[in-house]
Amino acid sequence: MYDYRDPRLSILNVAQKSGIVLIRQTSNEEFMARCPFCGDSEKNPKHGHLMLNIEKDAYHCTRCGEKGFAIGLYARLHGISNSQAFKELMNMAPETTPKIKIKKIHQSPVANINERDKTYRAFLDKLTLKGEHLQNLIRRGLSWEETGRNLYKSVPTAPQERLRICNELLQEGLNLKGIPGFFQVQKENQTYWDFYSDNGFFIPVKDIQGRIQGMQIRLDDDNVRKYVWFSSKGKLNGTPAHAWIGVHGVPAKTVLVTEGPLKADIAHYLSRYTFVSVAGVDAIKGIEQVLKELGAKRVFIAYDMDLKSNKNVQKAKDKLEKKLVQAGFEVHDKTWEERLGKGIDDYLLARKKSQKVV
Repeated sequence: MYDYRDPRLSILNVAQKSGIVLIRQTSNEEFMARCPFCGDSEKNPKHGHLMLNIEKDAYHCTRCGEKGFAIGLYARLHGISNSQAFKELMNMAPETTPKIKIKKIHQSPVANINERDKTYRAFLDKLTLKGEHLQNLIRRGLSWEETGRNLYKSVPTAPQERLRICNELLQEGLNLKGIPGFFQVQKENQTYWDFYSDNGFFIPVKDIQGRIQGMQIRLDDDNVRKYVWFSSKGKLNGTPAHAWIGVHGVPAKTVLVTEGPLKADIAHYLSRYTFVSVAGVDAIKGIEQVLKELGAKRVFIAYDMDLKSNKNVQKAKDKLEKKLVQAGFEVHDKTWEERLGKGIDDYLLARKKSQKVV
């Protein structure tokens, strides 16, 4: 009888035996790696979207949506059956990756949407938007007024500033428990609240009522990743973020779907069409309900134009199309010449600039 917790069957062993490049450990139980299915960014080898969960021995690419378990990963990458993959792995030497102990840390369940919205708005009200972040957003096509309406704010990174902000929120009677991004720290017999920080700016992700469900951070240093969720997964009394679906605009019969809340914010501003954003091309759970609440009849899928050369993105697009057709929507593709921009926001900005040329 084989033990399925045998180290030879671990996700890290499979990754090592399959040539998957690990980039870094992102939490107590997860590693980030280069995805062998979609290839991640060809321009930057430090970008990674394949998450390897050492507690579940599972994998999931947040970019192309491929997911499964360790044995299945080995089988797929080597073009063999799961049973053959199992036999091959068990005949190999034990993994050379050091065994990692998983420390159980108490996590808080996510607070309801009204609590999250109230806390996030009070939190953002205490922050400012740095000049370089404002200029970044304006270069992308937004106006100064629109950046304010969308509540973009720079992330505070100084420990004392973070402590002050948390204390002020608590004194104002706001709840930090169950709010993704916030967590507790125990140090020298003291317990205090803190929040995840990295150099970049916040992008609030709102629902149909304009309530902030959660937030992403656009990182200044995008050598590893461009966007991360404001999450406190793996932290004491922390709360993980969900892949929330964002609404950008008002209820409408025609709605466009694209990847990424910032892209959708910009595309909505430049076109005035209503957009729905997904966190990743495969993060579409519940999207049909959001579209129904918007009163949508026609849905245009406006994924990046690299789907023409990326089979995994094309596969995710086809999956979304099938899901929406089954839900009763009239579904179309929104395409454009790739020379005008990879994303729908790039395309709309290029078109706006061309219209200004006399």
